[in-house]
Amino acid sequence: MRDPKTSMPYLIGTDEAGYGPNLGPLTVTGVLWDNRSDQTCLYDALDQLIKPSPDRNADDRMVVADSKVVYKSSGSIKNLETTVLSFLAATNTNDTENSRVQINDIPRDLESLVRVACPTSDWHLLKSLPAYDFPSVALPLKADLDQICKNANRLRESQIASKVALRSIDCRPVFPTEFNAGLKSYGNKATLLSTETLKIVARLKSQTDDDLEIVCDKHGGRSKYAALIKAHLTDQQICTGAETKDCSDYSFCDQQRDVVVRFQAGGESFMPTALASMVSKYVREVFMKAWNDFWIDQIPDLKPTKGYPVDAKRFKSEINELQNQLGIDDVDVWRQK
Repeated sequence: MRDPKTSMPYLIGTDEAGYGPNLGPLTVTGVLWDNRSDQTCLYDALDQLIKPSPDRNADDRMVVADSKVVYKSSGSIKNLETTVLSFLAATNTNDTENSRVQINDIPRDLESLVRVACPTSDWHLLKSLPAYDFPSVALPLKADLDQICKNANRLRESQIASKVALRSIDCRPVFPTEFNAGLKSYGNKATLLSTETLKIVARLKSQTDDDLEIVCDKHGGRSKYAALIKAHLTDQQICTGAETKDCSDYSFCDQQRDVVVRFQAGGESFMPTALASMVSKYVREVFMKAWNDFWIDQIPDLKPTKGYPVDAKRFKSEINELQNQLGIDDVDVWRQK
């Protein structure tokens, strides 16, 4: 097993947004980084471009942190959007190292956002969802296109110089119909979340050919993940370390490479997990805008919702009559847990 003081060549971080709401999707994201630098921490490797928290000393670095730190619902989405779209644009170019990010590489609507951020989601299937006004969402919502383009090019240049590169972003939106079916299948939403997360990890893992570290934010109150790892990531023997409320550790050797998996409370301190948190939050916010726009277009005085339990009940009661007129079933809009 690799010395923990040395960096793993590949790093995967995962996190979710929308675990608690009754309306809108649960979004789960994994990001894959290739780290060939001598730094074990990506914040250190990319410190000229990225900082781990907002601060009063204004500079032109992007913040990559827990989405709840970067964006609060009462504030502006600009900082969250700027960072997420900058990273997506940087990965949405051809493979030529010297290629420049152009305005056209930045997602400009929900369809292009899904294409870049949610590569395994079927856009045509998403468009069949009830009660979403997809064409109404133009991007960016608040961020500046020129700044996004500038950030994306700086990111590409910095990654080349630092020998650290973001290889892939994979966000998976799970909407109420599928969410409710998953609850029946798995018995609880923690297992649903863990399953969707490890499916993403498996896809990203298939893009690697060397030792790999995986850090996932913990899922509900779960502390035991070995069976799920066995089901989705490997058929090899799994070495189980500590399994506590703070952290659950696992490792295995797969195709002559070491793989370490950690489910950690506050996992966003690991930069890949922090970025996954931000992508999940942003994608969910854009989908929620499409949701709110649909209903408000027909009920102009309706106040938009974030989908969380108390306000979701208010919103649901106010759209109930129109929902029935449109023949939209509750199972397709209301998450049961």
